Amino acid sequence: MLVFLSYPQGLQAQNSHRLDSLYAVQSKLDREIAVLSQARDQAKIQKDNSYAELQLINRQVALRESMLEGLLSQMTALDEQINSTLAVIASLETDMGKIKEQYGKLMVVTYKALSKKNTGFYILSSKSVTQGYQRMQYFKAIQKMQESQLKLLQRTKAFLAQKKIVLDQQKVTKAQVVVTERIEREKVVSLKAEQKVLYDKLKADEAKLAKELQQSQAARAKLMQEINKELDRIRLAKNKVIKEGKKSEVDVINKLNKDFASNKGKLPWPIPMPSATVTRHFGRQTLPGSNTEIDVQGIDFTTGAGQTVRAIFGGVVESVMSIPGQGKMVIISHGTFYTVFANLNTVNVKAKDKVGELGPIGTARTDPASGETKLYFQLNQDKASLDPESWLVKKS
Repeated sequence: MLVFLSYPQGLQAQNSHRLDSLYAVQSKLDREIAVLSQARDQAKIQKDNSYAELQLINRQVALRESMLEGLLSQMTALDEQINSTLAVIASLETDMGKIKEQYGKLMVVTYKALSKKNTGFYILSSKSVTQGYQRMQYFKAIQKMQESQLKLLQRTKAFLAQKKIVLDQQKVTKAQVVVTERIEREKVVSLKAEQKVLYDKLKADEAKLAKELQQSQAARAKLMQEINKELDRIRLAKNKVIKEGKKSEVDVINKLNKDFASNKGKLPWPIPMPSATVTRHFGRQTLPGSNTEIDVQGIDFTTGAGQTVRAIFGGVVESVMSIPGQGKMVIISHGTFYTVFANLNTVNVKAKDKVGELGPIGTARTDPASGETKLYFQLNQDKASLDPESWLVKKS
């Protein structure tokens, strides 16, 4: 019996998995771009040609360029998938030809063996019972081979037809991605043109741009000063409890530390990601529109007005305070880990409250000057600032 020639099934499965991952990334980027578009619309309504709008459009450009890279990767993966399917079809067509050839040869052998007489004649004309039995087994074997080859031919034909349907679907998908990529490229060109116009307008009024940059830096510096002051106060109190506290209190702190640390990479986001996007990441970076470098201790989320903010892990509220011009701030301890939520509009917890994972803390604040709704989120372990995105569950 002829077996199928080998064809790249593993490669097809690998390509399918890769495409699924690319589609998931595209979906995530679509949601983030939608959030940014809404935030930018709010910023436009609030204030024309603002530094805040420039930051949002910069982020939109970056996301759309990531989208383009993803679409190009999709096209590459689809090309590989189409080529793989074509290879399978070619292999199946070769198999079909060989099966037909073998089936034809088998029919000729059968015809010659029978010489126009039926099998019963040959069995009955045997010289002995043994010879008759052998002839009967021979004819049964021929019949079985014929049936097997016929079934193999039918299965191969059906599988070939199925693969041709799959190929047609893959070509349709590729055509759709090509169209999407062209549209997305046009959007990037258009967005970059808007970006240049906005930057040129801001640049034309150097004093206005410098003032907005200075205000942004001053607000950030004030926020960091307040956060560090509060964290120092909380740490001193916590260290005193650890040094002088009862064994049961120390055990609780150690357990919280262990539980929090064991959930690295699995912690929920303080805002559900379909409702927000990260517009400033952790670490050292240059302020958009300037040559000024800043060291960002947390991350900024851009979201919609009135968005609920939630705890990422169970803990105790250590501090609730207001920062002039920047809304309210909440600090929660999880042993000697601390989560900081700043730029809140409303707060529905108070100091010493116990909160559970995903427990509501308050709502994000909309800046009356820029129209932006943002949340600043920071994660510390004792005195060290940690990159929150490495602790939160991967976005889907």
